[in-house]
Amino acid sequence: MSGAVVIGAGLAGLTTAHELRRRGWDVTVVDGQPEVAAGASHANGSLLTTSMAEPWNAPGVHRHLAESLFRADSPLKLWPSAIPSLLGWGMRFLRHSTLARSRAATEANFILGHYSLRCLDEVRAQLDHRDDAAGHGLIRIFRDPEGMRTAMQGIDRLRPLGLRAETLDAAGAVRLEPALEGIRDRIAGAVLFPDDQRGDAHRFCVALATAFARAGGRLRLDTPVERIEVERGQVRGVRLRDGRIEAATVVLSAGVRSPALARAAGVVLPIAPAKGYTVTLPLPAGLPAPTIAVADDALHAGVVPVSGGLRLAGTAEFAGHDSRMDPARIAQLLQVLDAIYPQLAPRIDRSRAAPWTGLRPVSADGVPLVGGTRVGGLYVNAGHGPLGWTLAAGSARLLADLMCGAPTAIDATPYRVHR
Repeated sequence: MSGAVVIGAGLAGLTTAHELRRRGWDVTVVDGQPEVAAGASHANGSLLTTSMAEPWNAPGVHRHLAESLFRADSPLKLWPSAIPSLLGWGMRFLRHSTLARSRAATEANFILGHYSLRCLDEVRAQLDHRDDAAGHGLIRIFRDPEGMRTAMQGIDRLRPLGLRAETLDAAGAVRLEPALEGIRDRIAGAVLFPDDQRGDAHRFCVALATAFARAGGRLRLDTPVERIEVERGQVRGVRLRDGRIEAATVVLSAGVRSPALARAAGVVLPIAPAKGYTVTLPLPAGLPAPTIAVADDALHAGVVPVSGGLRLAGTAEFAGHDSRMDPARIAQLLQVLDAIYPQLAPRIDRSRAAPWTGLRPVSADGVPLVGGTRVGGLYVNAGHGPLGWTLAAGSARLLADLMCGAPTAIDATPYRVHR
């Protein structure tokens, strides 16, 4: 039986551990937090979307980031204090913002995401996990005809790869989601993506960790990894705060901590933190609730039905490793509720809002890093950015196949670590 240590007990780490354990590996998961999914997986946007596979460094991102220096409400905000820490990564990020590279990254993310949702359905069935927030479908609304025409060009490029999309007028959007009635006259058009899903990532991680432990896997929480031990180009184990674990195979899935741990082992990972925000609002009993996720193209934000309420998501900040919550960002997200559901919003008690922020690990080219490294026995599954929930199950299965020398269901080349 092969043995491995997986660093990270979020979506990437736990799905990887699950896949390896199913193949007979002896697996230990270690994480510095006292509970699973305590980082970027905890209260993310809850949306699993292959339809929004575009990387953040699309053409024109140079201008948007420059403008964001002077706009506190910019959807993608660069803080001046973070610039020194982002110089090397940032140059690669901007270099990949050409049209050709952006399209290639979008296709790579879509292919992995399309595969990943199939894998996730299988994992849910294996766990008999019935996430009461799970559901299908996303409506993307447009308030400007030109914005919709531009978006449709990208959508049409993905149709041959398997993207299903149905164009709607305002009346069609309201028929699918009656809660949009209040902005019917402001909807220029919409697109329904029936294969997109939603779900509670934290609840899924708890179920996965429980099943992993029952299957003989070991889970060591509140156990920070200080470094990966490497000798003569080969992994020898991991050094912990209170000891070490000997291992010839280590999988690095530690989110924004991955680059520092990799660097000490002699591997450079072009991953930077991007702070994301969500706000979860409980709905009063008896209030007609939205039933399908809605993304507003003009606001760069969305509202996703979750168990007992709604989750608002849609901003990102390059602020280094600063994880402090900005009240202005929370207020900005709450305004999304008014903008999308003006009839529903006044009936929701905002004093019960549950804000959250977390650091997403964003790769320089917008595509996750999945595979082996130049250090023998060291593998990486990290850098998924805003698509961590979408890509988790597929990335884990892809990596497990690579580690086992098995044929992969999709081409692993676009996701290799050293590219």
